[in-house]
Amino acid sequence: MNGFRERIIHTSRLIGGRVLDLFFPQKCVSCSKPGETLCAACRSALFRPGGQCLVCGFRNNDGKICREHRLGKLKILWAGRYDGALKDAVWNLKYKNRKALAEPLAKMLFQKFSEMFPTALPSQGGDFKNENFIIVPVPLHKNKLRRRGFNQAELLARGFSKLSNIQLLTGSLLKIKETPAQVDVQNRETRLKNLDGAFSADSEKLTAYGVGHKAIILIDDVSTTGATLIHASAALQRAGAQKIIGLVAAHGG
Repeated sequence: MNGFRERIIHTSRLIGGRVLDLFFPQKCVSCSKPGETLCAACRSALFRPGGQCLVCGFRNNDGKICREHRLGKLKILWAGRYDGALKDAVWNLKYKNRKALAEPLAKMLFQKFSEMFPTALPSQGGDFKNENFIIVPVPLHKNKLRRRGFNQAELLARGFSKLSNIQLLTGSLLKIKETPAQVDVQNRETRLKNLDGAFSADSEKLTAYGVGHKAIILIDDVSTTGATLIHASAALQRAGAQKIIGLVAAHGG
C-alpha cells in the first residue's frame, strides 16, 4: 500500500511539473530571462573562484581542508554559495522536479573543475588525461530515491560527465542506512554521527575501474559541514580510493 501511494505521489509530481512547464514557460531563477533555467550571466555572477577550507573558511585556493580539520583523503570544491538564486536553483531541482536545472548547475561544476584542474581537459592539453579521473555521485538511500524519483547528485554527475568527457560510475557507492536529512541536524558533530555507517562502496567494481590509481570526483548538490562527503569518502577509501575530490554546486556554511 505504501509503495502504491509513493508511485501515485511521484506520478502526480511528474505530471504537475509538465503542466507547469506548459502553462508557465521556463525562465531563469535569478533574472527571469525567458527560455533559460539559470542563464550564463547569472551563473557567472553566482560563481565563486578559488577554493577554501570547508570547515573554517581559510582561503587556500585548492579546496583542501585545513590539517587540523581534515578527515581522510578528501578535498572539497564548490561552485558558489548556497543562498539567493543558487539556493533557489538547487531547491527547485530537488523538491520541485525541475530537472532542467541540472544542466546549468553541471556547467558551474565544470567551470569550477576547469579552474582548479586546467590541464585535466583534453582541449587544453597538459600532462593529465581524463582517464585519471572517475566520477561518482553521492547516492540516495533506496527509500528516498523511490519517494523522490531521481537522485539530483546523479543528474549533476551525468551533466558534468558529458561536459568533461570523464567516465561516470554509478552503483559503486551506496547509501545503505536511511538517515534524517542533514538539513534537519543542527551541528557538525551530530551531522557526522548521523551518517555513521550510512555508506558502502563496492570494492570489486571500483578496483575493476582502476580506483587505486585514479582520482574520484565525488559529486553532490550542496555541502554545509562536509559530513556527507566525509562519510561517503571514507567508504570509498575503504574500497581502495587514494585520492578523492568532493565537487558540489553550493556550499551552505
